[in-house]
Amino acid sequence: MSLEEIFTFENIYAAHKWCRKSKQHKGEVVRFEIDLSKNITELIKELTSRKYKLGKYRKFKLFEPKERLIEALSYKDRVVLMCFVTNVLKPIVSKHVIYDNAACQKNKGTDFGLNRLTKFLKREFINEHGNDFYYLKCDIHKYFPSINHEVLLNKLKRIGLTDDELYMARLFMTNYETSVGIPLGNLSSQWYALIYLDDLDRFIKEKLQIKGYIRYMDDFILIHKDKNYLRYCLKEIDSFCKERLKVELNAKTQIGKVKNGIDFLGFRLILTETGKVIKKLRGSSKRRIKRHLRNLKKLEDKGIVDREYVNIRKNCFYSRIDNSDESRTFLNKAKPEY
Repeated sequence: MSLEEIFTFENIYAAHKWCRKSKQHKGEVVRFEIDLSKNITELIKELTSRKYKLGKYRKFKLFEPKERLIEALSYKDRVVLMCFVTNVLKPIVSKHVIYDNAACQKNKGTDFGLNRLTKFLKREFINEHGNDFYYLKCDIHKYFPSINHEVLLNKLKRIGLTDDELYMARLFMTNYETSVGIPLGNLSSQWYALIYLDDLDRFIKEKLQIKGYIRYMDDFILIHKDKNYLRYCLKEIDSFCKERLKVELNAKTQIGKVKNGIDFLGFRLILTETGKVIKKLRGSSKRRIKRHLRNLKKLEDKGIVDREYVNIRKNCFYSRIDNSDESRTFLNKAKPEY
């Protein structure tokens, strides 16, 4: 698509309507809406002439579960970004990732990732007649800050982005003079992170012939009956990451027995001798949920968020945990009194 096709009045207005949800009373949103038609028209002129420049990022830190530096755009920039992601990144990237890439897509997420891993474990149990097989668990060291712009742009070009689309993609990688790292906080960054390891996904599935493979962002797991073969896979994956993707595996990468349990997406999955997969909420996940619920209660008491928002967030926690009696009991005990 050309810039003129991406940034039509209708597309930018639709992006604005999405971005203003639950934020319509904020000053920057009100100022944008005071003369909405004029602001959108000016944006179109700047964008289609390639004179548009991003404003400064607002930086702040989050500590859930570990310290992360978040870089947030101004409202106007978020509208432009939403328009680009909705009309370009999302539809193109979604078509090119493998099925077992579990993050950030429609009908996928943590539940999908956990269910796929459960399926792989049960399949291996049937094939090998037991639970005595192995897993390789990896993640990327400082993933978002390590993403190489040249590697990413080459990948985006190979999956079909036009010159105009690549121009916009580069714009939202960073607004600093650097060739490495993407802002943690941009909507585009999750789609960049989704596609960046796509060549690795295909290398593992097609070259290494691993059928039991699932990835959620930069966390991925391989299932195989042969421990020595997983050691070989680890060496190959390490070399592929360094040479082709310019990233490194985290030191906590490990090979272990499935019957001893696998930690993945906040759960510990254990394959029993009978072939049943038990999912237990990890202790760190329980503590994080409790903190979130306490913070939500404080925000509601101060009038910053309403009950509807609290209920939406609480339902998100329900969707992240298994619907077992144990998990439900924990969440009911953890929630603050209202």
